[in-house]
Amino acid sequence: MHRTNSESFEWVLQSTGESSAVRLREAPGAREAVERAVSQAAALRDAAPEPSVFARHLGAQLSRAVDPMLALERLHARDLALALSCAQGLPAARALVEQEVVLKLRVPLSRIHPSPVFVDEVLQALRANLLMPRTEAPSRLLGYAGVGPLLHWVSISAVRLALRMRKALGEESQVEAEVLAAHPAPGGLELGFVREEARGHVRAAFIRAVASLDDEDRELLRLHFVERLSLERMGDLFGLHKSTLSRRLSAVQALLEKRTRRVLAERLSLPGPEVDSLMRAIHGRLDLSLSGLLEGRG
Repeated sequence: MHRTNSESFEWVLQSTGESSAVRLREAPGAREAVERAVSQAAALRDAAPEPSVFARHLGAQLSRAVDPMLALERLHARDLALALSCAQGLPAARALVEQEVVLKLRVPLSRIHPSPVFVDEVLQALRANLLMPRTEAPSRLLGYAGVGPLLHWVSISAVRLALRMRKALGEESQVEAEVLAAHPAPGGLELGFVREEARGHVRAAFIRAVASLDDEDRELLRLHFVERLSLERMGDLFGLHKSTLSRRLSAVQALLEKRTRRVLAERLSLPGPEVDSLMRAIHGRLDLSLSGLLEGRG
């Protein structure tokens, strides 16, 4: 066993490139971290890739990391091995991805469109895009680097695919807005102190404001406030520092508030001071945040 683990570490180093190999060889705990990763991959049993193939694939992923040791410590090794086996066409791996990933996307996809037929169509297209062999190019699953769970990585592809399919129906902006408005987040907005008709107008104004955002901004909001991904996890997924994402979300929040206010003024035909008063009431009572705006209680 020791000889096999030692070989695995050397296989990883051979694939990381000279600079990363030197850093890993000198890093305390690197060998043990590789051994854990290889053991987690082997635990897949019939769905596991060959140890040497997995170790070299792992090394190739670490070679792209700014800090290979940190990437190794944060690695989702089982998911990385599963994605590799599935890309290689192992039937057991495909069955496991179907069970652990694809079928779990039904709930988030149903939030984009409630039709089971639509969800089935999205999942079938996703299978063709990710799971089926491609003669002209490597499997897209080889692009998964083990950063964050495989489920989240595939979920992003699934949601984007669903939104493109909704776009073909001419409904994507309104649907996304309603999805965001219907999912409460921590610290949500309670409008009990606002008269019933005004509460409906505020929600409707928010939906229109979200629908006016571009696709990327809506996707960021969905991941952070509906799927509850942390800034750090989103940064891992998109290759951005969490401070950059924080600034981006703050800017979108400000834009969303501005557009909500404008739409609210149009719907209620109120002069600026009265709209300001309503917005201040919401802010003053509960320190309105974007998560508050996403509250969809009726």
